[in-house]
Amino acid sequence: MRRLTGDYPGAGNALGEALDISREIGDRGGEVETLNDMGALYRVRGDLEQANTYHRQALELAREIGSPWDEAEALAGLGRCALAAGRPTEAEDGLRQSQGIFQRIGATAEIAGLATELDTLTLDEQLRASADDRD
Repeated sequence: MRRLTGDYPGAGNALGEALDISREIGDRGGEVETLNDMGALYRVRGDLEQANTYHRQALELAREIGSPWDEAEALAGLGRCALAAGRPTEAEDGLRQSQGIFQRIGATAEIAGLATELDTLTLDEQLRASADDRD
């Protein structure tokens, strides 16, 4: 909630505490979810390097514990970071991998959201290509 209201320092503190607690009690699912949340927080704060670090840690842990949902979330996060960094091809790859996992596990709301993001990304690429053709 703090992230959504713009209290990024408060959100970071709360997530740091949640990560510590998850690790202390051995809740690896909670740990991977918190890592993805931290990645999202740092992405909206504009710290893409730190966001990538958290999403990569989440991806590794999600694969280790066999959590396709969290794996898909981490891949989507990495794709969004790539998009924010101006790397649309890498962004599309991460978002499509995420979408494929969500399709496999039947997460329809997430599939629809990713489809919208991918459609926007594709439209942006088409507009850029069209503008380049005119130049």
